[in-house]
Amino acid sequence: MKLSILSENLTEALTHTSRFVASKIQLPILNYILFSTDNGRLKLSATNLDLGINYWLGAKIDNQGSFCLPAKEITEFVSYLPSGPLNLSLKENTILNLKSAKSDSNFACLPATDFPDIPSLDEKNSFEIDLKEFTDAVNQIAFAAATDDSRPVLTAILCTFSTDKIRLVSTDGFRLSLKELPLKNPLNLDSEINLLIPARSLLEVVKLAKGGGKIKIGLTKDTRQIVFVLENSEIVSRLIEGEFPDYNRIIPDKTTTKIHLNREEFISAIRQSSVFARESANVVKLTLKNNLLQISANAPQIGQNLVTVDARLEGESLEIAFNYKFIADFLSICNGEEVIIELNEALSPGLFKDPSNPYLIHVIMPVRIQD
Repeated sequence: MKLSILSENLTEALTHTSRFVASKIQLPILNYILFSTDNGRLKLSATNLDLGINYWLGAKIDNQGSFCLPAKEITEFVSYLPSGPLNLSLKENTILNLKSAKSDSNFACLPATDFPDIPSLDEKNSFEIDLKEFTDAVNQIAFAAATDDSRPVLTAILCTFSTDKIRLVSTDGFRLSLKELPLKNPLNLDSEINLLIPARSLLEVVKLAKGGGKIKIGLTKDTRQIVFVLENSEIVSRLIEGEFPDYNRIIPDKTTTKIHLNREEFISAIRQSSVFARESANVVKLTLKNNLLQISANAPQIGQNLVTVDARLEGESLEIAFNYKFIADFLSICNGEEVIIELNEALSPGLFKDPSNPYLIHVIMPVRIQD
């Protein structure tokens, strides 16, 4: 194998690919990246058996071939090289020579046959949707998924694909986000598809997405994994098995109190209260009355605060408490000038909305207020 490539292009490719290398040693080969020539381009592949990637980049191919290099060492080494041409040549299938203008190095490599196969997309069961709309939707709800593996199903995003819309739902048991994505071009599906896709996998798709265009989505032939095809890369992720919570039971269908708030003022108030709330289980109390919202936090070792925000109140006055981090996460993905909170009782879920994003719903479970 012999090829030439720009070191800066290889650095970018390795930066993306190395994220998919196993962090815990399962099989030694999973610490490696597979390099292979593919239709006039260089392809880098990595996998931790749950999540895998194929990444293509332009190269001048003189001789075809493939080999495996240790991910950590090759990624670090190439990042130190100056920009410019880099020549790669494989010697006796065991040594890779990397030569730049002022550098000449050899890496021991393993044969490509040791690397596990990464499944490919089944074209018969795939479809295309708008890339930016899909990645924006993922960004708006992924933060509500659980991050620990005690309940694997909660680390996933429930993705429901139907002919006219896509619905994404995530929850960690304390909050829930739902985003509907109406489709301009109907999908050619025989029936609705429900998939539990790890939130981490979808966030990797977001990181690799560039600009607009389309993203192709489909299952592998054994239907156990899902493939996301982008312009120069494809991500293959396992699906999570299990039963997702019945989220329709969590979302309030009617409320007795509705409050309209200026988003920036609300953000400022939450940030002020967070200084105290961090020392008291992250709890902030919201008191609604007389077209005012009072946000308070009490930390005995630091002190207490009270911030008043102008509001437009519809319905009954109420006192309710929430984890401020959950409110801050919701506010971070809002774009409009106003946010709306809809409530029932002090121990009933709160409904948080961004009027500029009518297809997004966020639910936060309250915290019991201590006397």
